[in-house]
Amino acid sequence: MTSFKELEHQGWAEKAHFYDDHFAGVTRQAIDPLLASLGNISGCRLLDICCGTGDLAEAAALGGAKVAGVDFAEPMINIARSRVPAAEFEVGDAEELSFENAIFDAVTCAFGLWHVADSDSAISEAARVLKPGGSYAYTAWLPPDEGWEMMGLLMTAINKHGTMDVDLPPAPPPFRFAQAAEAEKVLLASGFVSVTCQKKVAIWRGQTGDDLLDLLYKGIVRAPMLIDAQASDAKQAIINDIRQGAEAFRDEEGIKMRWPYLLVCATKT
Repeated sequence: MTSFKELEHQGWAEKAHFYDDHFAGVTRQAIDPLLASLGNISGCRLLDICCGTGDLAEAAALGGAKVAGVDFAEPMINIARSRVPAAEFEVGDAEELSFENAIFDAVTCAFGLWHVADSDSAISEAARVLKPGGSYAYTAWLPPDEGWEMMGLLMTAINKHGTMDVDLPPAPPPFRFAQAAEAEKVLLASGFVSVTCQKKVAIWRGQTGDDLLDLLYKGIVRAPMLIDAQASDAKQAIINDIRQGAEAFRDEEGIKMRWPYLLVCATKT
């Protein structure tokens, strides 16, 4: 069977050119808080892991940082290179970075740990390439019971009409690093101190339930895999429930859904 890591790589390579139009509007909202958690980045050398199409790298470069970015999906890196010529980008693995020890002042990972097969190794690698006293900051989606309305709608529809026991490779616990206690434990074990955790909320807006389905199918990797792995009648019922359920979040401007996340920052000893 194809591994979790292989499916993630394939999915993001295929969806790179849809990302900015369908999902970046949500993830961009976390860039300013994440960079602010690092303090003054002007003149610092910053590595953005799981950099995607380069949004955070672009913001960091505009803030005066000397930026490098790494992502496992080459189409993402190609977009980032064209967008942020001032930064240096390379295709690489968060679990095994190519950089030398202790060369960065700051390392970031915006919503990337969700997509890494061995997140503990990714955090250890972030610590390795950081200088003593350097900062590491990441963001991670909070679970449905913390107000992630899209995921709650998706899980409710799947559990009603289908099953989570589908023919997909096992994935790491998705919300592990959105738990403050677990984040602190792993970071301390990896050589970090002064761990801080803040809950934040991003907002997605669309006009119809089909806009939400477009986001799921064009901007996210694992959610459509779960839907498509269902029996055909269950799949259609799940899609219908998502389309119709989105109406519960309509206000005067359209459909509005909360995407809460945890912002974590720590310092390398």
